[in-house]
Amino acid sequence: MSHPETCARCEGSGQIACPVCRGAGEITREGDFEDEKKPCTSCKGSGTVRCHTCAGSGTVKIDD
Repeated sequence: MSHPETCARCEGSGQIACPVCRGAGEITREGDFEDEKKPCTSCKGSGTVRCHTCAGSGTVKIDD
């Protein structure tokens, strides 16, 4: 048997900080005269992505 337990990686939220922008939601590109900030294409500007450990559910199954 198994039982659900809170996912340790995302602490039950189902989301983790985006590894590309590190949770900022934007990427800074260095320009010739000034830096340009654009929304992160990985997280679409939200700063978070779905947790791969629990597939976004917030829980994982633990075998008894």
